[in-house]
Amino acid sequence: MDLSASILVLLGLIGLSLSLKPAYQICAYSQFSSKGWLTLLMLIVLFIVSYLSYLSLLLKSQQAINFIQLVVAGIFFAGGWFVYLVTRLSKQTISSMDSLLQEKNHQANHDLLTGLPNRQQYYRHMDKIIAQKPDSFYCLMLDINNFKMINDTFGHAEGDRVLQIVAERVESVLPTDALAARIGGDELAIIIPDAQERDISKIAKEIEQALLIDIPCSGHMIIIGASIGIAQYPKDGQDRKSLMKNADIAMYHAKRNEISHQYFQSHLTLTQFSHYVLEIDQTRF
Repeated sequence: MDLSASILVLLGLIGLSLSLKPAYQICAYSQFSSKGWLTLLMLIVLFIVSYLSYLSLLLKSQQAINFIQLVVAGIFFAGGWFVYLVTRLSKQTISSMDSLLQEKNHQANHDLLTGLPNRQQYYRHMDKIIAQKPDSFYCLMLDINNFKMINDTFGHAEGDRVLQIVAERVESVLPTDALAARIGGDELAIIIPDAQERDISKIAKEIEQALLIDIPCSGHMIIIGASIGIAQYPKDGQDRKSLMKNADIAMYHAKRNEISHQYFQSHLTLTQFSHYVLEIDQTRF
């Protein structure tokens, strides 16, 4: 009976010790951490000290263990593993909740088809950059040429696959601190920081060259062309709406003149492109 009581307490101590890790991991989740979990973690440590003290008393006792002490040892055993099960199952539940929240957050901020940031994420990112009042950065608008023809000829499934490939290729040639987002059907918007240290024409040409690589599509090889409009902060606009609008006008100019990219210029007036600008939804940007 003496040995049985000591083993029960020792096993309970093992359960308590194992509960420390999941309890600590729960506290490490900032969005789920609370005073309750921190209190539980401290209580587990105190319980471990108590278990060690009681185990020490059992081992040093010269008297035979009575039935009450054996029952107490059984309670210690059950209590230790109960705490372990509670913390372990709580950790699994919280991990699942955290994964679900991250997935929901990703879906809320990214385009489901291409995996690129979506329009809202792009807006927030640009507003954040503007709020920091940088010396300069570029805003690019990219539109795939004749994309409707791809959808009409090969179907929307193939068109979606082409969009995914285009998104991957554009991201692959952009600087690591740049952000590309899908803001419309076949339209991407790009932010490139540190404009004064970047050769934007070189970057635009790299995008063009990446897209000129053949793409297999329903047994055919197609080449994707794109038109890119470029606006620079603060020269071509000091807020998100004006920057994107001017980059959009420059992109239309590039498309109309069948060139790969075009900087926004003051002579690209609204009068010159009035037939286009009037079609722009004023709430678009």
